[in-house]
Amino acid sequence: LLQLEVLRSRDSDLIDFVGQEPPDIIPVPPGNGTWDEMIHWAAGPEGRGDILFCGYYLQAYRARWVDFSMPTMSSGYTMVVSAAKKPIDGLTLLASTVQTPEPQAAFAILLLLIMSVIYAHIIWAVERHANVTIREWYGPGVFDAWWLGFVTATTVGYGDKAPVTYLGRIVTVIWMLAGMYSVGLFSASLTTGLVADNLAEDAGFKSDISGHSDMIGKRLGSYFALADPAAKAVEPGVSDVKIFPSQTQVYDALLNGEIDIIVDDKMGAEFFTSNAPYKGNVTLAGPLWSQEDYAYIVMRPNGTEHPLLPHLYRANLDFFRGNQRDKAREIIETWFEVPEDVHSADNVLQSSLAQLNTVFAVVLAVFASAWVLSAWKHHREVEKKIKERDSLMVALECTSRYDRYQAKKGAAKLFDEWDKDHDELLDLEEIVSALKTHGFANTKGLDTLVLKEAAKSGIMIPKNSKDFRCNQHQFQTLMSRVMTEGFEAEAVATLDEPAQKTQVMAVLDEFRQKGDVLDYKINRIEWMLRGGPTNDAVPKPHEWGQEPIEMYKVTRSRTFRG
Repeated sequence: LLQLEVLRSRDSDLIDFVGQEPPDIIPVPPGNGTWDEMIHWAAGPEGRGDILFCGYYLQAYRARWVDFSMPTMSSGYTMVVSAAKKPIDGLTLLASTVQTPEPQAAFAILLLLIMSVIYAHIIWAVERHANVTIREWYGPGVFDAWWLGFVTATTVGYGDKAPVTYLGRIVTVIWMLAGMYSVGLFSASLTTGLVADNLAEDAGFKSDISGHSDMIGKRLGSYFALADPAAKAVEPGVSDVKIFPSQTQVYDALLNGEIDIIVDDKMGAEFFTSNAPYKGNVTLAGPLWSQEDYAYIVMRPNGTEHPLLPHLYRANLDFFRGNQRDKAREIIETWFEVPEDVHSADNVLQSSLAQLNTVFAVVLAVFASAWVLSAWKHHREVEKKIKERDSLMVALECTSRYDRYQAKKGAAKLFDEWDKDHDELLDLEEIVSALKTHGFANTKGLDTLVLKEAAKSGIMIPKNSKDFRCNQHQFQTLMSRVMTEGFEAEAVATLDEPAQKTQVMAVLDEFRQKGDVLDYKINRIEWMLRGGPTNDAVPKPHEWGQEPIEMYKVTRSRTFRG
């Protein structure tokens, strides 16, 4: 654009002066002190430069020495303070939140899951022997307790599960408070970061400097002389601003504790706070004040206006208008736009949250893997027990559905088959050998399980297991228990045979036993009425505990119908 402006002038000397290539750029030596001294260095008698550009404010008093282009950008004064961050631990994250909802929401839900898993294990350990809604097996039992904890924390409360022990209820009360906190934290994370300022301050990203009045009593520093009058203009009570030779020196002084606040140009401050080695260690504070404009400084050769000045002014004007406006904005953003994560606590906080989220996710994955493995083993065990029970049902001739009465009859028949020595008693070896032929071949420690179930059935167990014997009635009771609950009573609930069903079956069995007694008496009476005691032609009814003959089966059926 400058070349086009010069060509329009048709000034051959000026065209030769500008040339066809960008001009050489001569760095101003950093050891020349203030900005005004740099201007005098460039405008000295040696004629070291024609245009001076950088962060030069358009100040009226400088017009005595040099000329200015039109303003190029706006800036102003701001404060820079130390932001030496502290480690962010888990307790700090529990007490606070961040502005960005996504990582906080993940943290809240993972925290809720971690706490619910812990609660589930405690409740399972406390309630499994006393609470019929909490299964005793680890995998399903922990899931039952976890379900109880989650519906409690979310205040849904279906009511299908509840603690019954005093200790379980006390633990649940504590969990209610912790669960409400976790759910509330998750809900808040979806709307706003309510305590982001507190967390940023705890982490060292927020200082106590928030306004101009906070500069009073603080040690101020800068690298340009205009900072002192600018600070006193906005807050007359501040102390003198200590001027350092360069920007790096004043920023090092801030980090070393030599000063408390840097009074800096906004553009320069954003540049330094967004680049190493100061990125993350210093941050902007307070509002912008005393807005100033940047401009090019054009020298006055021999005290007269530079012939390039009007052309530079018009080229500069064309650059910021019309079709060039978007390109100008793109260039300015490329060089001066501050990255989103600069001098902000959010980036570090989110990084810390991401680390904790990873730890939580790994812990949950370990728990989930252990639970899946336990559930898989439990499923295999259940399938095995179902197959064992089905095989035993076939042996007891209960092929369609489980019938306790039929099971006892089947057990009586099995007793006769298994009693090899016909001594009206079954020993442990006979029972174990027979069970292995009916689906229990792969059951480990079968002899021990038989003794255990026998003891629970009320059968006396001798000190020497080889001396164990049971009669027909005891064997019937043992088989009924095994059919109802399976070996190892801990698996009762997993076979969907709750204790209530066992009670109902026991009552039904009692009724059927009374029916058997009544049956026996009716058959005996009928035999006597037919002259059975004196007439051998009348078949004698069955003895107690034996199967009725066909004649008396019909009589019994007719009697019950009557």
